[in-house]
Amino acid sequence: MKQVLDALRGARRIAIVSHRDPDPDTIGAGLALGLGLESLGKKISWHCADPIPESIRFLRGSERYVQEPPPGDVDLVVTVDFGSLERAKFALPSGPRLANIDHHASNDEFGSANLVDATSAATAELVSRVIDALGIAWTPDMATAALVGIMTDTGSFQFPSTDGRALERAARLREAGADLQAITYNIYRNKRFEALKLWGFAFSRLSREQDGQLVWTELRASDLATSGARDEDISGLVEQVARSSGMRVALLFNEQPGTVKVSCRTSQWEPSVDAAALMEHFGGGGHVRAAGALVSGNLASVRGRVLADARAALEAARARAAVNA
Repeated sequence: MKQVLDALRGARRIAIVSHRDPDPDTIGAGLALGLGLESLGKKISWHCADPIPESIRFLRGSERYVQEPPPGDVDLVVTVDFGSLERAKFALPSGPRLANIDHHASNDEFGSANLVDATSAATAELVSRVIDALGIAWTPDMATAALVGIMTDTGSFQFPSTDGRALERAARLREAGADLQAITYNIYRNKRFEALKLWGFAFSRLSREQDGQLVWTELRASDLATSGARDEDISGLVEQVARSSGMRVALLFNEQPGTVKVSCRTSQWEPSVDAAALMEHFGGGGHVRAAGALVSGNLASVRGRVLADARAALEAARARAAVNA
């Protein structure tokens, strides 16, 4: 952590970059850190190549995100919640120093200063440690931003990654004024009608194999237009697919121009498959229980290749479980 702290202390103009297809952790972590640094007199800008989803726009400061890359004359660029530079989507300036704060096991430590802890449940939890180490006083806006990152990346404290640090941090953020009701309403209880229509297409195509251990579905390119939905409305869908009883591997195939976005969730119960290892076969990555990849090709081809690997991974997991029984 010392390298990152020194970089933050020594910089006056700091650009914070969140990853493409932003989720609440990358935005919440970025906002909490940036708002805290502003209280130290730093000049902060926020950058994300894709628009901020409507469900996260209740966070104060989210409107300050721009879709352009950071300018080359900042002192420091800070990336939050992504494991490789490609996740920025735009090119980062080569002149400024780069600090990398992340919790993905696949992180290749691309920064000149790196704070990477794959045991942390959320990048927002990591950022919270940085804020404390800098001696910054928490405000309710900062606390709400950090808490939404921790809550969503732990599945509301349901995922196996939830540990004492995440729970303790959540309690401290509540004490600092984090608005739990705003998070609950905007993230979990306020789904756009068009999003629900889009999810209906996915549920109508739901399939299962391997005695229900492999569950998958797909969204086709035409579904967005037919439902009137947006790309951001897909967020959270794969978690619903993963609720299928007996699931060990859940897959969502999202057809995009020339590529397919694959989202994967796995269960800790035997036979257990490593989601990150499965997605790495296709140039992706993530966590043991949640990972994804952008795969070039048409929907039928990509679906066939990924399903074949998923079946093989399940067979290997069954064989391991039998040996260990």
